[in-house]
Amino acid sequence: MRNPSAAGLLRRAREATGTGAVVTLASVAAIGGLSAWTTAGYAGSPAKIDVREARVLLPVIPGQNTNAYFRIVNSGGAPDHLRSVAFSASSATELTVHRMNATNGAYRERSGSVEIPAEGEVEMSPHGPAVTLRSDASWRPGDRVTFTLDFQRSGAVTVEADVRPVTRGSTP
Repeated sequence: MRNPSAAGLLRRAREATGTGAVVTLASVAAIGGLSAWTTAGYAGSPAKIDVREARVLLPVIPGQNTNAYFRIVNSGGAPDHLRSVAFSASSATELTVHRMNATNGAYRERSGSVEIPAEGEVEMSPHGPAVTLRSDASWRPGDRVTFTLDFQRSGAVTVEADVRPVTRGSTP
């Protein structure tokens, strides 16, 4: 076995010191970045969803497709996504968005999800995102329909929506 020379030991010590300095510098930079992120209020503030003003339109022809609208408020510091909405086990719903074609014809297009921004809100309406569903022929104005909204981060939120008739010139 060879005895390491003084020059070899010195070279190894310099290499170890250089490696240690790089690791220390990277650690200090990471801690500084996380500290700034936390100080700015971005850390530890999850999405906080509240569903307000839930309503579903009573179609002119009972049992036909209609839309439901919700005002969704996120008072948390992280965005969330509405992934799906259900109102009964036997009826399908779709998240949709209002679109216009080149000849000014309006139509609804399926959307994958609806983003609810951090510290913001989404007001569903006939001119934006909505939930399209098949109405129940027994619904009457003033009835309440239970919906379950499924959010990516916040999970399931159950709300009751008022059944409202469609009237000329009114906003649902």
